[in-house]
Amino acid sequence: MTTHYTLVHFTDYQNFDSIQEMDATVRQFNARISKPHYETLNVLKQHSCKVIGVSHLKVATIANAVGRSTRAIHRHLKYLADNGFITVANTSRKKSGGKGANIYIINRIDQQKAIQKKHVSYRKASHRNTVKTAVKRQQQQAFAYIKVKKQTMYSLKLLNSLFSSTGRKYKRMRKKMKLTRIDNIKNATFANRIVPEGIYHQFIPFFSDAQLTALYKTAVNRLATFDLDAIQQNDAITYGLESLVKALRRYHRGEGEPVYNLYAYLNRTLLHIGFNGEFYDDVYAYTNAADFRTAMA
Repeated sequence: MTTHYTLVHFTDYQNFDSIQEMDATVRQFNARISKPHYETLNVLKQHSCKVIGVSHLKVATIANAVGRSTRAIHRHLKYLADNGFITVANTSRKKSGGKGANIYIINRIDQQKAIQKKHVSYRKASHRNTVKTAVKRQQQQAFAYIKVKKQTMYSLKLLNSLFSSTGRKYKRMRKKMKLTRIDNIKNATFANRIVPEGIYHQFIPFFSDAQLTALYKTAVNRLATFDLDAIQQNDAITYGLESLVKALRRYHRGEGEPVYNLYAYLNRTLLHIGFNGEFYDDVYAYTNAADFRTAMA
């Protein structure tokens, strides 16, 4: 009786009238997504024949079917849902309570396009809000700067008046204040606001602040073409910079060739690392040159 109730409940989510219709839709989706994502989608399809297009699976079951970690499957399912290929519905255990295995509904092509269009519109609106916030912050900073500048000018006028009225005593004081400011300027240090703190402290012994900032920007731009989460991207950048430092170490020890362009070397290295992170779910995976060229082709 429980199974019958579940099937009846699942049919409320059904989008297809036949398995053939579902298969044709999934084939079109597969042509638009990467291999890890369509492997996950195909597992959902294979378990969606009793109630066409609807499956009831645990993440661990999907992970075992494709030979990947549950963490990777969570990312794949999020990508498929965010881009409208599937819809995820949560279930709960009737007896013990709490969250059970999710229901995964494969969407029709028109549903997917509508969801993706809505998602893109949301991102554009979010970007506009970010720009407005940045402009507002810059305006506030500009007004604050003007206010501070006026206050500083007033303070200097007041000091000049005091110095002129009190003679050599205040002249000495002014000179001392100037020397103190110069000492402060000489010893001024500012935090790097672009490179993350962990990466900055690990690699600043090997590069200047400007070099490390430029290398980090190069790495971020290179990895933008790959589907990596924040943790994978951070690991990939760290691994790429370690490879660069090792190459420099080999050269200075007289064991290797010189690195003529730091940024080109890092860019080329991260192409392999980013590829491994997206297609093998492991930025540290080994890919020989022949396999890499074949996969990229």
